[in-house]
This record gives sequence, C-alpha cells and structure tokens, in this order.
Amino acid sequence: MKRFLLLVFFFSSLAASGSDDPQSVNPRVFKLPKGLSAKDYLPNTLIVKFRKGVSTGDIRSATSSFGLNSLKLKSAVIQQVNQVFKDALLSKSGQLLSTLKTTDSIGLDRVYEFNFNSDKTIVEVINEVLANGMVEYAEPSYIYHTAFIPNDPFYTGYQSFLKQIKAEQSWDLIRNSSNTVIAIVDSGSDMDHIDLKANILLPGKDLVGASFSTLLEDDDPDVKSDSTDHGVRVSGMASAVSNNGIGIASVASNAKLLIVKAGADNNGSTIYRGYEGIKYAADNGAHIINCSWGGPGGGSYGQDVVNYALSKGCLIIVAAGNSNTSVPEYPANYPGIMSVAAVDMNDRKSSFSNYGSHVSIAAPGEVFTTTNGNKYDVARGTSLAAPMVASAAALVRSRFPLFDMVQVKEQLMVTSDNLDAANPAFSGSLGKGRLNVFRALTEAVPAIRYQNITILDKGKGSRPSGDTLRIFLDLKNILSPATGVIAKLSSANPNIQIIDQEVLIGNMATMQLKTMMGPFRVYIKPGISENALVDFIVSYSSGGSYAENEKFQIRVALDYLNIEVNQVSTTISSNGRIGYSDPDSRNGLGFIYKGDPLLFEASLMIGTSAVNVSNNTRNDKGGADEHFIKKKIVYKDPDPLAAFLSRSEFDDSGNPARLNLYVRHSIRAFSAAPDDKYVLAEYEIENTGKTVLNDIYAGLFTDWDVDPYGTDITKYDVINRLGYVYGKYGNTPYAGVKLLSPIGQPLYYPMSAQVLGDPLQTGNGFSVAEKYQTLSSGIKATSLGENSSNGYDVMFVSGYGPYTIPVNGSVKVAFALLAGDNLTDIQASAISAQKKYEEQNNSMAEILEDGFVLEQNYPNPAADQSTIEFGIDKAGLVSLLLYNSIGQPVKELLNGSLQKGSYGVNVELTDLDPGIYFYKMLFDGKEKTLKMIISK
Repeated sequence: MKRFLLLVFFFSSLAASGSDDPQSVNPRVFKLPKGLSAKDYLPNTLIVKFRKGVSTGDIRSATSSFGLNSLKLKSAVIQQVNQVFKDALLSKSGQLLSTLKTTDSIGLDRVYEFNFNSDKTIVEVINEVLANGMVEYAEPSYIYHTAFIPNDPFYTGYQSFLKQIKAEQSWDLIRNSSNTVIAIVDSGSDMDHIDLKANILLPGKDLVGASFSTLLEDDDPDVKSDSTDHGVRVSGMASAVSNNGIGIASVASNAKLLIVKAGADNNGSTIYRGYEGIKYAADNGAHIINCSWGGPGGGSYGQDVVNYALSKGCLIIVAAGNSNTSVPEYPANYPGIMSVAAVDMNDRKSSFSNYGSHVSIAAPGEVFTTTNGNKYDVARGTSLAAPMVASAAALVRSRFPLFDMVQVKEQLMVTSDNLDAANPAFSGSLGKGRLNVFRALTEAVPAIRYQNITILDKGKGSRPSGDTLRIFLDLKNILSPATGVIAKLSSANPNIQIIDQEVLIGNMATMQLKTMMGPFRVYIKPGISENALVDFIVSYSSGGSYAENEKFQIRVALDYLNIEVNQVSTTISSNGRIGYSDPDSRNGLGFIYKGDPLLFEASLMIGTSAVNVSNNTRNDKGGADEHFIKKKIVYKDPDPLAAFLSRSEFDDSGNPARLNLYVRHSIRAFSAAPDDKYVLAEYEIENTGKTVLNDIYAGLFTDWDVDPYGTDITKYDVINRLGYVYGKYGNTPYAGVKLLSPIGQPLYYPMSAQVLGDPLQTGNGFSVAEKYQTLSSGIKATSLGENSSNGYDVMFVSGYGPYTIPVNGSVKVAFALLAGDNLTDIQASAISAQKKYEEQNNSMAEILEDGFVLEQNYPNPAADQSTIEFGIDKAGLVSLLLYNSIGQPVKELLNGSLQKGSYGVNVELTDLDPGIYFYKMLFDGKEKTLKMIISK
C-alpha cells in the first residue's frame, strides 16, 4: 500500500455538560458517602429499585413473604416491604386538577421500601441486596434536615428584603399569580394561619404522620407545635396573602400553596419523605416545588424522582444549605435543580450560606415571616431564600404565560444583580446574582447557552502541546431575541493563549439554535502536562444591555483518541489500553453501543512465565501494573479503506522484569454496514532484546458491564473464535472480542471475582502469576454465569500463543471488539470483521495453501532499515538470508525454530551499499525469494 502524509483537521464534540472527561463508576459496590453517619438515614430501612425487564411475578416474589423467596438475604431478616409509589392515578387537590393517568418512564413504580432486622451494617446489607440481579439500585432511606437557623436577636429588619429584591416596584406591574401552584415540601404548615389560609389548596398531604417510626400517611399536613413550624415559615415566604391588611406580604401575593408534609409531627427539622413529596407535588399539579432542606446523601433514587418531576414540567427550587461550604448538598446538586444561596441586606454572602459552582441564584436569607399559631418572627437561612425565589418564579410565570418553567428559571437568573463586587472571595460562586423581581418582570433579556462544543486540531485529534485548536460553539437563545450577539473566550490557564478571542454571532431569535459559531483559535503552549483539563469562560453580550458568561472545560495534550465513526464508540490510548487510557476508567469512552456503556477495562497482557508478564492491567496491590510506556503518542493516520485509523507505539520499559518488547498498536473502524458494529485492534509485538523469546502469549483482558448491575453471562463461540457477554435477564446488548489472527492457538479464560477459586477472587487481586495462568491455559471453559441464578460481574482474557519471536522479529495479534442487539447480530459482525481483516492482510491467507508466506519488505526502496513479514502454518525451522545482486550471501536474518504464526523481522541496512538485493526464505523444503532495493 502506498503511504501518504496528509495535513488533516480532526474534530470532536462536547455536549453541554461543560467537560469532555467522561468517567465510569461501578455501581455494584455501595459505600456511604463521605461524612455520613447513622443519623443521616433511617435505621433498618432500604430504598430498593428493581431493574427494568424484571417481571411483575419476580418482583412480587421478592417483595412478598418478607422477600425470602427470591432475595434470600443472609445478612438481614426482611420484616416489611412497601411499594413507595402505589397509585397509578393522580389524587385530587381542588378544582385546579383533574384525574389523569401517570406515565412513568423513570420507573418509580419499581421502587420499594424494605424494613429489616440485622446485626450487620447497613452497607453490608445493601451490598448483599445489590448482588441480586433483579435489583437496579439499593441505598439507605436518607434523612434530610431543614435549613432553618434560630432567631438572631440582633436582626432588626422586618421586610426590608422585599425592597432589596425590588418587589415593591414589581407589584405596580402585576400582583396576581393565582394560576400558579407552589408546592411546599417541608415539615407541614399552619393550615389555618390567617395570613396563609386563603392561598392554601385543600387538602394537602402528610406523608409521615406523628412519628417517623410509624410513617402513617394522611391528609392532614397541619403543623402540631411551634417547634415544628419550619414549613410555616417557608410557606409565608412563598405566598403569604398580600394586601389584606394583616401580617406580611409575599412576592407572589396570591399564588396557591400545595402543602406536602414530609417531616414528623415530633421533629420539624428532619425530612423523611422529601423525594416522595416531590413526586406527589409533581403528580398533583405543582408548577414550582420548593425544597428548603438538604444533606450530604445523594443517590440514584433522588435523581430518579427529580428527573420525573422535571419531565412533568416542574421547576424545583432548593435551598443550597447553611454549612458555609462549597461542598454540594442534595437535592441542591442534582442536575436540573435551581439551587439558592443566601445574602444579607448588603448583598454579601450570608455567613451561613453554602456556595459553589452548582448554585443558580442568591436571595436574602434574613427575613421576617409567618410562624405557627397566627404569629410572625425573624428567621434566617437558605431555607427562606429558596421560597423567596419560588415566589418570584410564580409572578414571572403569570407575567409571561407562554414561558415554560425552564424559561422562567432562566429569566430569574439572567435578570439577577451581579454580586461579584460585594463578594470578591466568592466570585462566580453565588449563582448568576441576587434576585431582582422587577428586572425579571420588565426586562426582555436573552439567555444564550452553549449546547455543543466542536474542536478541530492539526494534531490528528490529540490536541497536542504546540498546536492551535479551532473551537466552535453551538449556541441557543432560550429567552428574548438578541441583536448583534458577541461571544468572547477567555482562560486563566497560563499554558493557554487565546489568539482569536471574539466571534460575532449576529442576531438570535427566541429558542433559535446557531451551530458552529467560531472559530476561537487557542494555542496550547509547549510543556503543558498530558491530559490537562483547561477551564474556559465564554462571555456573551448583546446591544450593551446583556452580558453573562458560562464555563466549560477541554482536555488537551491527549494521550488517547476517541473513535466515533460507526455504531460503536471507543478509545485508543498510547499505552495499549482500549476504551480508557487510565486504569480508573478515565480519559476515554469505554465501549459504547446505542448509548449504553459496556466496558470497564480492556488492556494488553504479554507473558512468557509466571514471573514475566508485561501489562498495564489491574494488579493485586490496589492499582494497576504500568509496564507499557508510550514512545509515540497516539495519532490519526489517513486510510482510504477505513473511516478511522489511529496508531500508537509503546514498549515495556516500565516492567522491572521486562521482556524487551516494542509494540505498534493500531485501531481501524468502518462506517458502512456490515462493518459498522466493530473496531479492529492490532498489536505488532517486536523482540528488541538479544535473545529469542520462546513460548510467548499475548491477550486482551476485558472487564465487561453489559448489564451495569453485574448480572452478566460470558460464553465462547468456538467456530467464530468469539468471546461474548450478555445480560442474564435479557434486554441488554451483546458485546465481545473476536480473535482475528489466522495463525496461533486461541485462548479464552472467563473470570469473576464472585466465583470461589477464581484468579480474581483469590488473593484479593490479579497477580502476575494469575495473569500468566489466564494467558497460558488455552480454552479454559466455554461459559461462565449461565448456571448462576443471577449471573456474574464477568470478564475474560482472550488471545493467542505460544509464539516464538526471534531477535529483531515480531508477531501480530489482532482482535475485533464488537457489539450488537443479540447473538446472531454479533456473530454476523464477527464474520464481517474476519473478512475485512483478511482483505487488509490478504497474503496471510495464502499460508493455508502453501504452508508459508513471505511478504514484500517495507519500505521498499529502503534506506537504513526495513521490515520483512512472513508466516508459517506449523512449527519448524526457518531460514532467512539476504543476498547481493550477484548471489553472494551478505547477511543472515534468521535461522531458528519457530512456532506456527505470523512474524516480522526488522533488518538493519546502514552497513550495506545502495543497490539491488534479494532475500530468500527456506521452510519445510520450500523456498521463496523477493527483491529488495536499498537507496541512500
């Protein structure tokens, strides 16, 4: 094949998350979040969600008779199981709502609460539950705490905060928000309070009752004592009746309040049923859901409920917390939430308020509000700042009836007053600014947000130091039309120089999307560290009245490249790994099919004995062996026959017991069917030592998570030489590794740390000796997990051996990593991959007919060095000699016994004169001669 050197631009895209640093986390091992103790969750209680696809009968079996029929817990005795969300129909809450069937795409109907007895820790019980393949997640029933701070006797103001946020001016424009429902998910409220009653929708809901120990639901969310009136204070901030000649006013004046009691009558500072309260509010007509509580415990359950409410068009407003920290609390840190910090009367961050990049907006947190028994008092906390924003959101919704709640949220944020001057130590950490209701009602302001980032570089996709990136933004204007929009890019990173800082975007209509706005040219200075994550700020301005910014991150000087040209996406690294360049499943895509991440780890292992294995696979010391050291960083190579070809080179100099290997790694991908569900990975392994390498094995260790909850089966298809994985309970893709090299005995060793005596189970890790065991055992078994009731968290080693690699010689081993919808699908891809690989290495197929094959050297003509490749169909003596043009032998290239396989010999030519030469191979009584030209 002719080789061409082309200058190409490579592009990649970032979604609007603001970072191109995807990570993979194994969800099957539960650990309590840092800082949590037993006071942060209900004792002897679990929240369990069954996975999609588990039959109703199986769930019934697991949740009846105390769950003993199918869960079979050894660490706990299940006493009671309750389905958390039982009703498929909406409840009625006044005339505003109708009874409609709920569509639940989140799967909340599969969530159950388990009460148990055990002498084990809750972590031990959860991890046993997670071992059951029917379970999607299991976690504690977290307790949250209201963000209330006791009265400050020195606080002398009453409602001056309303002037601070310009509420008085707003009332001249609109005072009616009665068409908007604000749900107060809290400790309850004073249902007969003279300044609240007219705005409260009846009935409300009590999800807890008198005590958390009984958890008896009823329709009486009324506060029973002054000590539990946190929700009363929050209610007054959200919608105390205004202009009635009594008590206090609120921003919203007459927005309707849906009271959802999530605390116990005997403990008003603790929230036991907050997420159930969010779900109830979303199902019962709430437009805005206020949550003035939080804590360090997050989890999948809370995110599920938040996603459910967001999908129903709700705006969830949450207090940021009162711990004076940037450590996020939950639910304030969930994506989609509007998190509210608190400021004092001078717009300085309140001493108690949390802060950070997750905060959306700030509001006064030192107020005067309603309390239990028709009373009023001073109160402090982000608990009061949040409902003030909720109240303003109700007024904005009434002012702009065509807005959806995402637009309401953006309108509040973009019209807030910047706080950086008053808070230099917290610049950018108090959201967009302090709430300004008048501006929110009067200003027609754009809200420009990037939706995608495209990066083009001359470094063939690696964004190397010394390169100049071209960055393009896809921008969307969520709010009012904007004229003459200008975007500016900046970064405080000293290793980055922004050459083109400003781009004219032009006019943008409401909800208009403009793609590929740019370029911003960004120079990466030499010396920047590999895989450096660079922070950028993009600032928008329009007509002199609109100015705001967003942050995003780009990783540069990459030692990996993402491959996204067909139906599977993966990553090639500079150290032999596939999927990720780091051992902790970072810096890469893994292996993705139809949006599902399927791979946790894939790494090369090469060994000759139980003490000599070069690899960068996980080890038995809590980390990974890092034996392969990059020599040529990964780069994209033009290939007219493939949609993507990338190469890298590394050696095993990181191994104290090195084998003296030099490896050339390549991955090809194709965009058209039937070759669009796999990638071809090839390793050329060269012996750079001074002795022949005998009995060498080479293989890939792959850890698959096709079912992300560790209930997989792996099998080996002998005919197609295909190791594959699929989920025990169905409804999962299939994925696997196909052996491609025509020469070499195949090996396949299935593993799971859940199997007694398994290499990963013994010794608490993966030792060098165990790695060699998996490489040298041939076809160890043809399946694992098939006969287990729940399958396993499976992985396997597949590869070839034994080989003999002569000095300066090399062998090639190749694999197809593939995915599909079912077994037939991946088998078809396996066949296509084999055919494609043979087309690109067509002369190797001649081995089966002639007994051996000798390739034309490359490059030819050659100068200082050239490579000769050959293959033999059985073990035997191989002789390879170089002759000059008159037939005199000038160099013995090889003379020794080799195993069946494909080989390469690197020939040093610096000591030879230019001219025509011939090289001859002798094997099994046959010979073949080819011409070599040396040109200097």
